[in-house]
Amino acid sequence: MIYIIGSGIAGLSAGVALRRAGKKVTLISKRIDGGSTPIAKGGIAASVGSDDSPELHAQDTIKVGDGLCDVKTVNYVTSEAKNVIETFESWGFEFEEDLRLEGGHTKRRVLHRTDETGREIFNFLLKLAREEGIPIIEDRLVEIRVKDGKVTGFVTEKRGLVEDVDKLVLATGGYSYLYEYSSTQSTNIGDGMAIAFKAGAILADMEFVQFHPTVTSLDGEVFLLTETLRGEGAQIINENGERFLFNYDKRGELAPRDILSRAIYIEMLKGHKVFIDLSKIEDFERKFPVVAKYLARHGHNYKFKIPIFPAAHFVNGGIRVNIRGESNIVNLYAIGEVSDSGLHGANRLASNSLLEGLVFGINLPRYVDSSWEGISTDDGIVHSVRISGNKTLSLKEIRRINWENVGIIRNEEKLVKAINTYSGSTQNEAIISYLTALAAEIRKESRGNHFREDYPYKDPNWEKRIYFKLVV
Repeated sequence: MIYIIGSGIAGLSAGVALRRAGKKVTLISKRIDGGSTPIAKGGIAASVGSDDSPELHAQDTIKVGDGLCDVKTVNYVTSEAKNVIETFESWGFEFEEDLRLEGGHTKRRVLHRTDETGREIFNFLLKLAREEGIPIIEDRLVEIRVKDGKVTGFVTEKRGLVEDVDKLVLATGGYSYLYEYSSTQSTNIGDGMAIAFKAGAILADMEFVQFHPTVTSLDGEVFLLTETLRGEGAQIINENGERFLFNYDKRGELAPRDILSRAIYIEMLKGHKVFIDLSKIEDFERKFPVVAKYLARHGHNYKFKIPIFPAAHFVNGGIRVNIRGESNIVNLYAIGEVSDSGLHGANRLASNSLLEGLVFGINLPRYVDSSWEGISTDDGIVHSVRISGNKTLSLKEIRRINWENVGIIRNEEKLVKAINTYSGSTQNEAIISYLTALAAEIRKESRGNHFREDYPYKDPNWEKRIYFKLVV
């Protein structure tokens, strides 16, 4: 039996693909609709346009990845994108005809369905998985059992020990909800990564947390404003109506997310209020019906200047895997945001996340019967980590500490404070937060999503990954 833990685009697409390949599959998720896919707005990046190519898509990905992309993975994902989209459409999913533009892309290549593509994909895949007869169980992963470097079973809250495991596929998502201001759901707390780490899985790139620049909250309803709004003409302004982003990057609203998030954050620290102006978008209500409904719920229309703030959105780090999704533990796969395939490097190109989940999910049947290859850590430094103690912290406290000390702008004093706070805890959320702060402290430079005001420049000596392995 192949067990998949997680019910986002990666887990569901893998389940359907494996089932159609004749494999026995069971899917387990702590909350079926709790991941990032149902709330993803923008779309899927793929070079399907006549003036585009996988090579151009790869170039954009590598440029935004700021020196840390795994080129083999980038070439694999961008070259597989069109085939995977065609497979997905053959399953019955329909994208809209127009391609949209997002920050960091040099071509229009973002496939979408309305302005809530993730929800449409999630609903489609969940329905398809049920039609395929895949058991979908709400339960929580507690432990992964490993012997001699190979998965032997796992433990969940309700089922207890499960031992009929041929392959275990983790698709449990990221950990950006561990920040006080986050665009994601409360299930995204990194527990899948922490459980795998405790079992011996190698984690990498934990310092690279991507903050989305355009999140809002009207009457307490937090809402992610899709990147494609800016691609269609939305402008970022301060209370004086000034488009200040050009003071930070010549691309203005179409600069990558890390630059925009820092720019907005710095403006807010200066005492400015920041807004997104949608009034320049043509045919707004047809193009962005979900945003229009959100505004209407709060008594506004597209002419309203929406207050925005940056929030933790996506994590580049996770369980280190190869292009097959294989970790360093035999028969343990990781796909989607829980993994670190090297695709995103130090900063994710917009709409490459849903693409990554779909490529690794749909293509998994190619590899599950192959001999195990595992991973290499030759492109970085492996740090051995010990965890012990019984310190516990509330989730509210962890989220505050991470936002204040391991957030958009970092420095040595803040990072050491966080590290010391999390030391002495084996709590999953504390382990992930500890490793994030530790990686950020070790990387004494600024690169991609990781910005240190005490080391504000990129150092070519740090063009390498930081790996963590548990020492028992």
